[in-house]
Amino acid sequence: MTRVLISLLTFTLYASPLYAEYKMHFFLPEFAPYTEMSESGEAFGIGIDKMIPILDALDVEYTFQVGSNHGRALAEMKAGRSDGFFMATRNDMRDRHGVFSDQLMVNRWVWIIREEDKESFNPKLPSFKTQAKVASLLNTNTEYYLTKHKYNKLPASKDAEELSKRLSYGELDAILIAEVVFMHSIKEQHMLDYHVALHQAKEFGVYISHDFLAKHPKFMEKLNAEILRNREKE
Repeated sequence: MTRVLISLLTFTLYASPLYAEYKMHFFLPEFAPYTEMSESGEAFGIGIDKMIPILDALDVEYTFQVGSNHGRALAEMKAGRSDGFFMATRNDMRDRHGVFSDQLMVNRWVWIIREEDKESFNPKLPSFKTQAKVASLLNTNTEYYLTKHKYNKLPASKDAEELSKRLSYGELDAILIAEVVFMHSIKEQHMLDYHVALHQAKEFGVYISHDFLAKHPKFMEKLNAEILRNREKE
C-alpha cells in the first residue's frame, strides 16, 4: 500500500510504484474537519480519508498541500500550480477553471441563528433577504451564494468561531455555513445557544483542473466511476 506523508510546507516524498499512471498535486483549503493540518505539519481530515482510497485505486501518485481557504485553492488551480482541490460544492466561478466530480459526500448548508430567535425566524420572507444581517466564511461557496443572490451580507469571517461570536454579540442575525464545519468548531455545551435550520443539501466533491484534463482526457470518467464504486460500498 502506498504510504504518504502529507505536509503544508513541502511537497510529499513517499514510496510509490515506479511508474504511476498519474501524478497530481492538490492544494486544499483549511476547512476543518474535511481538510486541515496537524501541529506536526501533516494534512488530515474526513475529506482526505474519503479521497485517498479513490486516488490509490486510480494509480495516482499524489501530494497534498493545505492552507488558507477555498479562494486560494481556486487561485492555485487557476494558475496551474494545483491539479485540483476538495472538498467543494459547485459554482460557475469554479467551473471556469475545472470540472466538478460526482458526489463524494453531502454538504448540508444551514442557517445558524440564536436560540431565542427561532420562533420568528423565516428565511423565505423577502424581508429576511433584504434586512437580516448575514455572513459566512471567507471565500466559501456559501459566501459566494449570499453575494450572488443579493442577501444583506456583512463581511465574511475567516473561521466559524469568529462567526459564532459575531452572532452571539448581535452583529449578525444569521450565519449560512456548512453544518459539519460549524458543529466541529463549536463546543458541545455551546450548541444550546444556537438553532440550526437546513437551507439546502449540496453535492460535495472534487474539482479537477481543465489543464490536467487536457493532458488526461479519460481521467474524469475513471474518477467518477471509482467514486460510484466507493459509494456503493457504503
